Amino acid sequence: MRTIINSITAIFLVFTIQSCSNDDDCTPTILAITSLEDEYGCINTPYQMDIDLSEDFIIIRSQAVFEELVTGSCLPQIDFEAFDLLIGKKGLTNGFETIDYDGLANNCENGQLNLTVTLVRNATAIAPNVSYHVLVPKLEEGELILVSIVVI
Repeated sequence: MRTIINSITAIFLVFTIQSCSNDDDCTPTILAITSLEDEYGCINTPYQMDIDLSEDFIIIRSQAVFEELVTGSCLPQIDFEAFDLLIGKKGLTNGFETIDYDGLANNCENGQLNLTVTLVRNATAIAPNVSYHVLVPKLEEGELILVSIVVI
């Protein structure tokens, strides 16, 4: 009887240790993001920067790809040793006021990074296609970001 109790206790401890170690491996954190405005002095990038996308985003990891895909009045030499550029486009049904970004958060449940982009509209009748972007800390090869667009 004592052997059975010891065996059950040992199995319980193994499951407990495994579940605790999995929880300890990941701590939800918010990673710092920045922009071309803050780092390189670009202005009015929602209108002055363009990429041939529609309702989508990409992650640019090199200056050569940046220069090939992005057009506009501000095309700086980005420090791609430190950053990757997440850039996308969203069509709106009426006016555009501003963009807010929630920090880049790691999701411990699925291992992805999550970014929420909030596009704030105004009452004007113009229906713009707005470019959005963030400079994120250099991503690991194969690391993905899930972008959620909120329009208010």
